[in-house]
Amino acid sequence: MPNIDKTFENEISSSRDQEIYQLKKNMAIKVEEVQALYLEVKNIRKLEEDHQQTNGRLRLENKHLKQQIKQLEAEQEDLLNYP
Repeated sequence: MPNIDKTFENEISSSRDQEIYQLKKNMAIKVEEVQALYLEVKNIRKLEEDHQQTNGRLRLENKHLKQQIKQLEAEQEDLLNYP
């Protein structure tokens, strides 16, 4: 009888070890997924920041170009009115 109990204990222990191993493996996979998602979010935030900076520069440039156009139109008007 003691041999059967030992075999049963070994099977339970082995089963438990396998379950622990599988849980550790799943945990490691989840940690890697979280790290990958963190890097992806970090890259997206950087892209968004760069986009906002570029958009701001374009707005300033657009404003400057509109001022130049108005100035050129005023100069054109002056030249057309010059006798």
